[in-house]
Amino acid sequence: MDFLLNNLKQKIQHIDQAQKFIIRDEDRRFVESFVKTFKLSQDFVEPILKFLSHKKSTNLVWLSLSECTGCTESFLRNEIPGIDSLLLEYINLDYHEVLMSAAGFQARENLKNLKKGEYFLVVEGSVCAQQEYFATFGAEASSGAEELLHLSRDAFMVLCVGTCSSFGGVQAANPNPTNTESIDKLIQREVVNIPGCPPSDINIIYTLMYAILFEKTPSLDALNRPLWAYGKTVHDTCERKAKFESGDFVQTFGDEKMTQGYCLYKVGCKGPYAYNNCPKVKFNSKTSWPIQAGHGCIACSEPNFWDDFGVFETPMTKQNKSFAKEEKKEAVSIQDFHTFVLNLQSHQIGIFLDSKQTQILFNGKNILSFNLELNTHLFLEELAKKSKLTSRLVENYQTYFPKLYQKNMHNMSDSRISQNPADTLLLMHEILSLEKKENTHYFALQEAMSFPFKVVSDMDFSVKVSEDNIVIDAIKGMRLILCYALGGLEYDGIAYGILATLCKALKEGVAKFIVLKGIKNDVVLGGDLVQNSLIEKWLLK
Repeated sequence: MDFLLNNLKQKIQHIDQAQKFIIRDEDRRFVESFVKTFKLSQDFVEPILKFLSHKKSTNLVWLSLSECTGCTESFLRNEIPGIDSLLLEYINLDYHEVLMSAAGFQARENLKNLKKGEYFLVVEGSVCAQQEYFATFGAEASSGAEELLHLSRDAFMVLCVGTCSSFGGVQAANPNPTNTESIDKLIQREVVNIPGCPPSDINIIYTLMYAILFEKTPSLDALNRPLWAYGKTVHDTCERKAKFESGDFVQTFGDEKMTQGYCLYKVGCKGPYAYNNCPKVKFNSKTSWPIQAGHGCIACSEPNFWDDFGVFETPMTKQNKSFAKEEKKEAVSIQDFHTFVLNLQSHQIGIFLDSKQTQILFNGKNILSFNLELNTHLFLEELAKKSKLTSRLVENYQTYFPKLYQKNMHNMSDSRISQNPADTLLLMHEILSLEKKENTHYFALQEAMSFPFKVVSDMDFSVKVSEDNIVIDAIKGMRLILCYALGGLEYDGIAYGILATLCKALKEGVAKFIVLKGIKNDVVLGGDLVQNSLIEKWLLK
């Protein structure tokens, strides 16, 4: 943070003071909001105001490819600092087909006069790289792909605004007849993705302003999305989240519970799978956003959202399998525990994911600590005591799944504490199924692997690491089995989520342990549940 502030002060010293304009109250409100959003200290406010009031307008090129202009519409709804201030004082919009006054040869001339490395390129829309005739520009009839390659090559930074440019969007959905793809697949350079259909004006403006001020990108996630805007799921900050936690769901559209803040997961909300700050920034002057208005999130800020999330008004179930992309899942070799231990080398850490025992082995010792109550009567009883939300959750489980509740509450046997994380599948089966299965682990694994969607209903296991062991706590996270089941997600989807969460926890624990110990050990896998390439990918990728 100190580096950013010092860098900003140094740039102010080299700016022509003649460029100064008057700082208004709205400029100060904008900067104060910007500083708060990026968790910067108040020491940044005055230098940022001074820098913006003295600097020359930043050159910006906005290229429109395969899109609907929705992102531009969102951009135009900016109120602070106001689109007029933005266009007349902060940035110089050299090219934008919707907003520029120039036309024809004059407009094309603006692109020819750009100086290398002195402009930001904003791209709205995906690109047709193979069938070039789907998008052409000017009298030269240059293709969208050619324009993009030329402009991105000399741009200081490339920002992809909207899901189409970030991930391909609806144009790239199956069967994708135009072979449309995201921008980064063509230009082969780092981009900043600001997805959404459309993204909030705040996400566009604040990310752009950060780049202008500090001449670098804000912190990005694995998909090159700014973490300040896309670091949490929609579900994490949703005003209806408490109703999800208590199992209170809108049952159908038109249900009066919708106006009482009940969760929309059962009518298709994909909030738990979508990373975006919509609940916080909202749209149209923070008037509202889709979930507040009564429709679930459609995960429009995620890659392949059109294909990966099924229809928009139901949870992801097998009946919507036609919407999911098939993924080949090949079997991998299985080792018994004795053979696995014998083959384990001193420079290796072993993850043995098995129905009988799951261990993490280091220097010949199991460093995994795990405890889970498998007696469903005691599990539900303790869950009901934890809080008002969990008490209501168990009450809804009794109401909507009376036979399962009755079966599980009649399980009066003694406590069954398991030290095998794979037994999360056993507890899930007991809670969700009336069937008795001799090989429940394998049945649950088979069901999980039949789930057609690649997205995960995370069970929120916690991982703690010390010098001696890795502790995985699944007890709190297992309440989500009831949440998702009451929300309409079926057995296979929940099993998929548990396996993925378990693999994520094992992988996270090993990664933290390696960092803590300062070692460079190889990780090898074994066990009867590691019989599928998908699990292998979850553990090793």
